[in-house]
Amino acid sequence: MIIELILLFITYLAVLILGTYYINLYISQDHFTKEELKNIFPYLANLWSSVTNNNSIPLLLGIIVIFSFLGVLVTMLSDHWFLNSSIIFTIMYLTFPLARKSFDKAKVTTGGGFADTAIDLFLKYYNFILIGYGTGTGTALMYNWGVYKSVPFLWFLINFIVISILLGMIVKNTANS
Repeated sequence: MIIELILLFITYLAVLILGTYYINLYISQDHFTKEELKNIFPYLANLWSSVTNNNSIPLLLGIIVIFSFLGVLVTMLSDHWFLNSSIIFTIMYLTFPLARKSFDKAKVTTGGGFADTAIDLFLKYYNFILIGYGTGTGTALMYNWGVYKSVPFLWFLINFIVISILLGMIVKNTANS
């Protein structure tokens, strides 16, 4: 079960990242060449450099793994419709930017306590917290629908589409920042 979840998670994250390239290409141009469709490596290199230049890779991977595990855990905790939905992730997606602005205004620069460190980590990595939690939620939702049949197909499809669209927008914003 764990290996299946990990493989599903990696595949889903890769499809999301590759999908943002093609969606950006489709939005930015009316006509594109065969070379533009095949040449995804500059986009991936640009995305990788924008992520690695501003962030600590071990900390970034740790945050993504922790929040992905949390997303999988919350979604697979029960068969209840609320936990097997995109509602929690959507609330996080809508409130995190507001919380970031609020924390940024109230930020104290001379503090070394745990709360200050947690707020600094949130301010710097909140996009990756959302990517981890959303990808974990989407992975667990696919697993619950495909393996356990605990989620009706239409409910799965609607929530999976919402999660994927929001994650695509987060990845796009992360690539552009």
